[in-house]
Amino acid sequence: MRRALLLALTVALLPGCGALTPSDGGHSAKGPLQVWIMEPGNPELRDFFTSATGEFEAAHPGERVAVQFVPWASAHDQFVTAIGGGQMPDVAEMGSTWTPEFGDIGALEPAELAKTGSDDGADRFVSSLVEGATVDGTVYGVPWYAGARALIYRTDVLASLGLSVPTTWDELVSVGRAIRDRTGMAAFGVAGNAAHYVLPMVWQNGGEIAYRKGGVWRSGMSSPEAIAAVQFYADLYRTERFAPGGALSWNARDVRKAFEAGDLAMMIGGAWDLRPLLSAHPELAGKVGTALLPAGPSGERDSFAGGSHLVVFSGTKKAPTARRYLDFLLDPGRVAAFTTKIGFLPGARDALAAATPADPLYRTFSAQLEDHSRTYPPTREWGAFEADGLFTAAVQQVMAGKRTAAQAMKDVAKTMDAAFGG
Repeated sequence: MRRALLLALTVALLPGCGALTPSDGGHSAKGPLQVWIMEPGNPELRDFFTSATGEFEAAHPGERVAVQFVPWASAHDQFVTAIGGGQMPDVAEMGSTWTPEFGDIGALEPAELAKTGSDDGADRFVSSLVEGATVDGTVYGVPWYAGARALIYRTDVLASLGLSVPTTWDELVSVGRAIRDRTGMAAFGVAGNAAHYVLPMVWQNGGEIAYRKGGVWRSGMSSPEAIAAVQFYADLYRTERFAPGGALSWNARDVRKAFEAGDLAMMIGGAWDLRPLLSAHPELAGKVGTALLPAGPSGERDSFAGGSHLVVFSGTKKAPTARRYLDFLLDPGRVAAFTTKIGFLPGARDALAAATPADPLYRTFSAQLEDHSRTYPPTREWGAFEADGLFTAAVQQVMAGKRTAAQAMKDVAKTMDAAFGG
């Protein structure tokens, strides 16, 4: 259904087929600026937006803003439906892997990254976040906030065993074996339903998830580097038994719960995991450390740079107000206040530098994002790959021993290439 809707939208928006024209009830010159923000999940963050809206209206007399909170789980389909029915908001928070999808079909206005007197403005932001909003040289989203997962581990457990923090895949295996054999804990959070854990390992092994060839995207998941990365990840579960049997269906939240419960010694996670974890379990204070992800054989230790862009929808009759509202939300002080509450980091380099925590426990996440992060291929098809569980379903088969990584990744690559077309 999702792909059919997007196909219909794509056809409708192809050059020569007419511009995106909202139906009655869509964009309107009258009424408030319509803004969609992803459901923040707690009253404190809702209050933040209520307060921010009031501040904006006070600073811009005569301009009104209506904020609607959209659940993450249904947001992608809600955007698709809104575009199809001409009921788009004027401004929205967009998951970073969705921005290319909707920008490519003509649903988004090109973003304005530059400040007055600067060049194109792209250098203002973390490069991976700009790359993730770019299609054929056009940027469709302004980086708002982001985060990158690093290694979170129990310092007391490693110290008790005389172990150092693993910095490579080989060291991850040797440290994991010592934990497995000498403690009652699971060594490492291998999760079957966590694409953001396994896909970056393709980069760490020197491979590409997808690449451009002759102007067309092609899958890199059947390459020797990608196959070896997936097999390595699966073997941490199936052969090394670093995680319990139930981890085959675990997602990132399940991994965090196991770590919180004292059942897990090492995990992949972000500051958004660490803050609530330590808040809920003060007994872990001083017993948790962070480090950059272990480097693969290629020497790379890249993580996925996830987060949100701020976008303006095509056809808005409130473009000047929309731009002013984006600038308002992107004020460094306001971004810092918001990101601190959610455990993410600003997407702008100057704001990121100002927001870098003094606490080395959290400083790791800044370094991982700025120096060791990448974005997934910015294609319109990526959102469907994620939503359909293309990668996780295949990885689970390998973890369960039902297929080899080579067999599973051959089919993944075939599905990706069929979607890319060309």
